[in-house]
Amino acid sequence: MVKITVNGRVVDADPTKPLIKACHDNDVDVPMYCYHPGLSPVGSCRICQVEVKQGEAPGRVVVACRTQPAEGMVVDTESPKAHATRRECLEFLLKNHPLDCPICDKAGECDLQDFTYEEGQAQGRSHEPRRPLEKRKSLGEVIVLDEERCILCSRCVRFFEEVPKKAQLTVSDLGSRSVISTFMDRPLSGNYQGNIADLCPVGALTLKKFRFQARVWNLVKMASTCVECSRGCSIQVETLRGSDVKRFRPRPNEQVNGWWMCDHGRFAFDHANAAGRLEGARMLEGTQLVQTPIEEALCAVRDALMGSKGGLVVLSPFCTVEEGRALRELAQRHQAEIAYVSPPPSALKDELLHTGDPCPNRRGLEELGIRGEAGETLTARLAAAKVGLIAGERVVELLGPERVRELPGTLALFAFECHPVASRALRAEVGIANHVERTGTVVNVDGIRGPLAAAKPAPRGVRALERHLQDLARLSPRRETAVR
Repeated sequence: MVKITVNGRVVDADPTKPLIKACHDNDVDVPMYCYHPGLSPVGSCRICQVEVKQGEAPGRVVVACRTQPAEGMVVDTESPKAHATRRECLEFLLKNHPLDCPICDKAGECDLQDFTYEEGQAQGRSHEPRRPLEKRKSLGEVIVLDEERCILCSRCVRFFEEVPKKAQLTVSDLGSRSVISTFMDRPLSGNYQGNIADLCPVGALTLKKFRFQARVWNLVKMASTCVECSRGCSIQVETLRGSDVKRFRPRPNEQVNGWWMCDHGRFAFDHANAAGRLEGARMLEGTQLVQTPIEEALCAVRDALMGSKGGLVVLSPFCTVEEGRALRELAQRHQAEIAYVSPPPSALKDELLHTGDPCPNRRGLEELGIRGEAGETLTARLAAAKVGLIAGERVVELLGPERVRELPGTLALFAFECHPVASRALRAEVGIANHVERTGTVVNVDGIRGPLAAAKPAPRGVRALERHLQDLARLSPRRETAVR
């Protein structure tokens, strides 16, 4: 580390990292377009210019992303020279940028808007017309490119070259005709395309699934964890006024996912926004399932477990550590066996982030001493049991809906699920919250714990599984008391 002075304050800086990182690490704001901490610096946008003095030499304006800190360096990010050069860069960038802010998805989180406002660059001096370029150009199934908005920061180009290491974009043509394009106009491919929409600082690259879905200032944003594989990427869940999830976006975490996430996790809205939820509780009366108070359904679960000697509790691998612990205690209290559903690996495994393991909390459940078994094995064990309890988000999906449907009537089956359960064996079912409606902890493949956040309220009458298990524990006497 070296000592440098930034805006009159002496700070430590890593001489192997760009000066802009030292500024950001010490809460000094320096604007940037082409620079990104997860990509190599190129210094093409020139907006990060600061005034630097070394020794007796006069101060000079340099780009902070291509300058390495040196012992004794004096940096002034707020000098008149620095602001003047930034305004000149902004004037150049705004020369051809269209006035799309009212209809642009990036409005409200656009760096070009923010820095133009901060620098007071409100007017341009040229009168020539803006260059005509293509709008709404499809780059495949995920991304739309607006060439007019692009400021050629090249973040998207460098992302494909440096992160998935499969170059798919380039800056083609020369001078004022330069544009971002794919090779031979082929559509983009791969499981990481959505990251370039996050990287784009000006709204030139947008997600097809998010276009015109919401204004960003109406989104409620919560820090959470992706549950689509055992990597457990740190993410931000964004809901429209607390209702439907509109975006999953990566949240920087250098220990887990860096600055990225895969498209499989990014667009996993089907379960988060699914309709047809199981609300409250239903119990079997005659041949029909009828709505019943939740406490009555919990009492039925308690009575069935207390009266059986061969009960089986089956968890979803989407259960949190807290839910797994409570279910383990429930099984121990009633001398029942317990296991979680362990589906086979998916074909999405890659060398970057996706593990191919669809169990987001496999390690967390196994640390609790709960073992995993295949869905076929567990449904066969349920069929042979007298009482079965299946619990957790997507547990029926992972066990196999057809196999659950055909479980024999000799089994008294009880379910805690997000959606109604179709089964001949079902005696009672209770609705539970999904992964964007409850809090908890999951442990990823490397043993790193990640939080789940309640980013939106659960439907009416739906509570978290952990809450139901706490109520069930209060209703359930110890086994020894029941025997007397």
